[in-house]
Amino acid sequence: MSYPSFEQAAAVVDKFLALLEARGLRLQQGGAAESEALAMIDLLEMWKKPATRPSDPRNVVRAAMGFVDLAGKVVSVAGHSNFDELWPHLEMLNTTTVLQNAMSPVTDDAANKVIELYMACLAMGFSSNVALDHPTKSKGDNPDVMFDFRGQRWALALKTLHSTKARTIYDNIKKGADQIEASEAKYGLVVVNLKNVIDYDALWPSANIPLPEVEVIDRLQEQIRGIIAGLHEIPSTDWIAALGPERKAKPPVLYVAQAASSAIPQHGVGNALYMPVKAVVVDLCPEGDPVGAMKLARTLHDAMQQFV
Repeated sequence: MSYPSFEQAAAVVDKFLALLEARGLRLQQGGAAESEALAMIDLLEMWKKPATRPSDPRNVVRAAMGFVDLAGKVVSVAGHSNFDELWPHLEMLNTTTVLQNAMSPVTDDAANKVIELYMACLAMGFSSNVALDHPTKSKGDNPDVMFDFRGQRWALALKTLHSTKARTIYDNIKKGADQIEASEAKYGLVVVNLKNVIDYDALWPSANIPLPEVEVIDRLQEQIRGIIAGLHEIPSTDWIAALGPERKAKPPVLYVAQAASSAIPQHGVGNALYMPVKAVVVDLCPEGDPVGAMKLARTLHDAMQQFV
């Protein structure tokens, strides 16, 4: 993993804001998204002037890194032929938080749409003919993102959890699978966003004592696996109804989560750094990857790890 400097991260935020403003969109003063953008500026100043650093910088670091990650994903695909597909979602940023590494209220439906924007940007990094379901005009019966990948039309159905109950998780997966089934796609994946059910403090338990990078990654993946473990109680007949061989939605199911931490890098310099941690954990992996679903899962994971 690369470790971009604060200056590089702040420059990405500037490019993102300029991209929005060039099309007449300015983040609303006092809004959540503007505050998250300003957190990156605050972080840059804190780094330059240690005396200004708060005793507990975790919230500002999370906000800065969460905003920078989304900004970088959008900036990186600004030249894509389907970039206009992102615009309705970008226009929603004044109504919600953009962070994928922090919880959002269950009542904030717009926050659930940000993962659609995020995943569409990932898809634009390696695919063509990308279409994004409208964030407010859709009826909820279509997959959120569709694109061409390895000669086939693929769909992603994105579900953001607010509960770790096994039946609730399954019901979300089944609903996503049904949306894929009703679409024009040949195949599809259900992606479960865990942003609202992660224990972030467990990944950064002390403001002043860093953990090894590998340990932070392991802790995040362990949390995800703990959430998935409860799904063993779901009968196999239910899984066949959602992801069976005759269905368009294919295994694996992808579980995605992000966090920020102060960590000692596994490679490179030995000093602790503020760093993002991103995980894609797959469950119900197919044998032999007959339609390329695992290949797509790995490609999405790799795209997620990129800074810009």
